[in-house]
Amino acid sequence: MAIDMVAYGLESQMLASLYMLKDCIDRCPDNEWNESQRDYPFSEVVFHALFDCDYSLSENNAVFREQQFHRIEREIFGDYEELKDSGSRPQRLYERAFVNRYYEHCSKKIVTIFAGSTYGDLIKPNSDIYKNMTKMERYINAIRHIQHHSAQLGLRLQFSTDKEMEWISRGHKK
Repeated sequence: MAIDMVAYGLESQMLASLYMLKDCIDRCPDNEWNESQRDYPFSEVVFHALFDCDYSLSENNAVFREQQFHRIEREIFGDYEELKDSGSRPQRLYERAFVNRYYEHCSKKIVTIFAGSTYGDLIKPNSDIYKNMTKMERYINAIRHIQHHSAQLGLRLQFSTDKEMEWISRGHKK
């Protein structure tokens, strides 16, 4: 089967954006992990970015909520407050070990979703997740969202550690 270059490119860029988020997770000093800097705690911003990535890659709300990872971590996901239109997210703190497991879940999900995807698959409208977008638009939006939060977190880390975050241009090594 020929590789669909559009799907391959989207997968590579989504993985690259997730790798940049992982760099922030790994470089965050323990004393900064649950600290706010005029907004949400570091751990919550990471969770939010991963949650949105996971949600954006899902076929629909039911599939999203019934993933094995979500069933295992049901206590953490609760009643999915992140999905409610309340105008503000609840403030919660997340253990680094959980966030690393969630990162692994999202990384594997990206590879699985794009395996065998074609341009035709990507231009199909979505079911009940971001109803006004095709899957391709939803995936590009997820990439932008992860990068947005990675940049915020990277800047926080640069101020506290005097080290810039690494730029990762591709998710595939070729």
